[in-house]
Amino acid sequence: MAALKGDPSRRDAKHDDTDASPLARVMREFKELVLSFETGLLRSLEDADAGSAPGRKGWRREDIRHEACRLAIAELGSKYTRKQIRRSLNVAESQGKLVEEQLHATVDNVAVTDDEELRSIHNGYFRLYSTELFDMLGQPTDLRFGTLRFHRHSSDPVPASCDLGYISAREQQPAWISVELALNSSFFVADSLETLPYHTFKMPQAPSLQNRGILSRKPEDNGAFPEYDSWLLFTFLGNGCLKLEVPIEMCADVYGGPLIGRENEEVLFWGVFVEDDGP
Repeated sequence: MAALKGDPSRRDAKHDDTDASPLARVMREFKELVLSFETGLLRSLEDADAGSAPGRKGWRREDIRHEACRLAIAELGSKYTRKQIRRSLNVAESQGKLVEEQLHATVDNVAVTDDEELRSIHNGYFRLYSTELFDMLGQPTDLRFGTLRFHRHSSDPVPASCDLGYISAREQQPAWISVELALNSSFFVADSLETLPYHTFKMPQAPSLQNRGILSRKPEDNGAFPEYDSWLLFTFLGNGCLKLEVPIEMCADVYGGPLIGRENEEVLFWGVFVEDDGP
């Protein structure tokens, strides 16, 4: 029966790890990484002596130790940066999902009233967050998501030479909306007038679960729309939150990598409103 008993030293080690301070856990992880890298580098040094890795030939023990420490620090830095990014993404996503759930409950029971933040949506911008994109790209630590801004324009007189359908649609839309979207280092614009009279984009006066689409393009393309799908779908949830669905082809054009070649999908972003005079 003695063989069935667990190793008490292993139980003690697990207990110590659970009770250890965050700094102690990090130091333990650092030592384990250093040991792992040292082992690999020693094997590489043996290969160097055999002539297959001449770059490390002549390394001393302290050189190996120094390199192992450098690699361990880089590995830990990337790991904890990813954790920090994940934490901030989860906070933004949880905020958006909570507002969406509350809106579902409200719509099921009473009429939704005007939302003050929706009325002031043009006095700031949205910071965008996407766990989906973060995971699709392999959780890079230098990933830049983006920002989104809406502009409201007063209607000007319509030239008589314009198409009658366009004039009719324009008259029913006394003010129009333009959008500026920054993703990574790319910039897109959209204008609700550019798809009239075939498609109308209007901002809701109250939070809504209906998604609303607008066609976007790059300003440097002289008004031409890209060959790939560039429709942006917004769901204005109120309370400073929105959902944005971006075609994966559009994300592939911006971020590349494993997104290239994928079609007929959307990447979900959550937007959190920031006033112009905010932090």
